[in-house]
This record gives sequence, C-alpha cells and structure tokens, in this order.
Amino acid sequence: MSRNKSVTLSRRTVIKGGILLGTAIAIGVMPTKILQAEEKVGVGEGVATNPKMQVGFSYDEGKCIKCEACVKTCQANYKWETEAPWRKLLKNSEGDSLSMSCNHCADPACAKVCPVAAYSKRESDGIVIQNSAKCVGCGYCTYACPYHAPNIQKQLGAVSKCHFCYQLQDAGNVPLCVGVCPTQALTMGDMKELSKKGDLNYKGLPNTDITHPSMIAIPKE
Repeated sequence: MSRNKSVTLSRRTVIKGGILLGTAIAIGVMPTKILQAEEKVGVGEGVATNPKMQVGFSYDEGKCIKCEACVKTCQANYKWETEAPWRKLLKNSEGDSLSMSCNHCADPACAKVCPVAAYSKRESDGIVIQNSAKCVGCGYCTYACPYHAPNIQKQLGAVSKCHFCYQLQDAGNVPLCVGVCPTQALTMGDMKELSKKGDLNYKGLPNTDITHPSMIAIPKE
C-alpha cells in the first residue's frame, strides 16, 4: 500500500524517469502541457501552513459494521468514478477494516508536488482542497500521496479527492460520511484532541512522519 519513496521525488526527477509521461499519454494529456507547468517557478511551494486548527477523521474499527454507508453516500453525492474513489472501506482476509479518504495531512505531499498549485490548505481548519479546474492531469499527486487519496477521474481528465465536505462544515454541518455512519464508527474533531486517543500508525500503513495525516484509527480489541 505504501509509496513512501515517491514522496521524496521531485517533479523533475519523476518526469526524467518517464513515469508521468507514460501516465499523460494514457489519459490523453499532452506531455508538453505538463512540461510547461513544470517550468513554472515556485508553484506548489509553501502550501503546508500552520492552520489555526487542524480537523481530522477518527475511525473506531470496533464500532464499524462494514455497511459501507460512508462510501456509498459520498459517491452518490459527489459522483466520483468507482475506480477513482474519494472514500473506501479497506478490508482484509482477517476481518480487519478501515474507512479512509484523504487524510488532509498537516504536511501534504500532494500539494508539494503539484506543478500548477491546484492544492490549497485552509488556514481556518487545515482542510486540503484540490481544484480540479486547475489540474492538468499530470498525476504527480497520485504518486506522491502515500495513502492513494487523489485519483484521476477518467471522464474529467483531472484529479479529484475528498474535500471533507468543507461547504457543509462552513454551514455548521458535519461531513456526509460522518453524518450517515449508523454506529458513529466514523467521526471527526480537532486533531489536538483526537491525537490523544490514537494515530494512524496502523496495520501496515505508511509511517505517519511522511505527511502527518489528520486521522486516527482505533483498532478493535
């Protein structure tokens, strides 16, 4: 599941390696468009800030009944392609599970590598937002994210991801996935408080030191 090494790659290194040129051809984006974006100076730098508060998700595996309501509600409302999910319920043969979307990391790798500054991190709550209208479909962020959160929507020809239902939060509501969970296995809160209960160094996931994800997971007993 981990793509730890890709986090340390520069945009130029990845292009020289031919990785994203192949991706670009596959999704129909002109390589010259990516290279022009690559030549822009300073874009994508300094996106990771010190927000006033960092909100995050909490997943309690012991409470999860694997109904996938969080996944289904998200897809029904935001119309993402099944092959490019905003949220997924990960399960293994041993019966373990984990509901995961974008982790709105304190140090988001996606924002660091984006050549067109399509990512921003809100100062008020630390939510990481991706602007698909700016995206050129190069796929840098999909390689950089150790949690596989950003994905290229084929019909759109651009990347999209979970935005933590920030518009609902601005109106005083909770994200759809949190609101629909029948057992409150999936909740949200201030990471200062959530981090007292756990972290995401969990069942083989990438080391949290890479991006400092804004999510905790509580294993079942």
